[in-house]
Amino acid sequence: MHRLLFALSLWWAAALYATAQGQPGNTDELAVPAETQQAGNDSVKVSLLTVTPGQKTYELYGHTALRVREVAPGRNSDWVFNYGTFSFSQPHFVWRFVKGETDYELGVVPYALFYNAYLAEGRGIDEQVLNLTPAECRKLVDALSKNLLPENATYRYSFFYDNCTTRAIDMIEAAINGKVEWPQADADKSLRHIVDEYAQADPWLQLGQNLLLGAEADAPADRKTQGFAPLYAERFVAQARIVDPQGQTRPLAEEARTLLPATYRQPEKTASPVAALGCVLALLAVATLIEWRRHAWWWGIDALLLLLQGLAGLAIGFMFCCSEHPTVDSNWLLLLLNPLPLLYLPWFMKLAAMHRTPRGYYGQGVLLAALLPAALAGVQQFPAALWMFWGMLAVRWAAFVAKQKAGRTVSPKG
Repeated sequence: MHRLLFALSLWWAAALYATAQGQPGNTDELAVPAETQQAGNDSVKVSLLTVTPGQKTYELYGHTALRVREVAPGRNSDWVFNYGTFSFSQPHFVWRFVKGETDYELGVVPYALFYNAYLAEGRGIDEQVLNLTPAECRKLVDALSKNLLPENATYRYSFFYDNCTTRAIDMIEAAINGKVEWPQADADKSLRHIVDEYAQADPWLQLGQNLLLGAEADAPADRKTQGFAPLYAERFVAQARIVDPQGQTRPLAEEARTLLPATYRQPEKTASPVAALGCVLALLAVATLIEWRRHAWWWGIDALLLLLQGLAGLAIGFMFCCSEHPTVDSNWLLLLLNPLPLLYLPWFMKLAAMHRTPRGYYGQGVLLAALLPAALAGVQQFPAALWMFWGMLAVRWAAFVAKQKAGRTVSPKG
């Protein structure tokens, strides 16, 4: 499929070059009928297309592409350049995705194919025709054509800093003769705020993302960084102005128009992780109270919590140390959720099964206490659901320590 897209795109680019002024290989300007040259030589229109969010996880934030079409009589080519092309069939795709080593490509398809794909998904498309001069249009089209070459088309994708939206905006800005005056970014809005905004329909996905995002995601984001999200970029483009070398200004884009209304609606929110984990915490507190009164110790509960704590820590620790995904290497949650409980778990279970006190369990208090200064200092925003799990660990640890200090006899039971 990718080879077909490249063949189509290169054929189209070659056709533009070959017809420039009627001379093969001449790239000085695009071929334009004589009657339109007097009208400003603006037969090529470039638009920013913004697609509304979809159902799949990677569709939650929407999409951005560039549309290039000719509007002169007899010339009706209409293509969409898309920096968001990837394939699940790439070798080791899942592993590379986890490590943040996913490669995306610039592809090109006929506009009709682009439109029909999102029509089938119920997603909407907005168009903002860019207010570019003919020379700026040529420069942008030339740059896109060069990006389509196999040696240029592939790039290392970065969710926040180098994606389909940021690439499109950078290409537009690089083609401007002059500079672009961008509007102010939303005050004090961080990357985490934007991620939460788009994932709010799926609170469990939202929780998973928040567990992996580190402190870097909580810093106030500037306009360029907030523009990683397609709908934010669309709004910034609508408010931006071009200042040419003579100091004259003009809007960067015409008023947005809806090419395809969205029919897909986000599903209703599922049960809140805070509520669900809060119920588990309450049940755990009741179980611990019953355990205390019966002079028992149901160590299987603690083993399960250690397992969950360690597995979560294994994921966060791997992302922290090995992944190229942005912001995951500044995650203070590693103080509590790290692989150490997994290493300790076999020893804990062995001693508990032998009716011996696993004194290493006292170390859990260190992990519990370590997270508090980071939370109080505000170095990172921790999700509310995390504190429900922290409470479960704290209840079990406190009950274990209280029994030991009271010298109470317990009967360990798995």
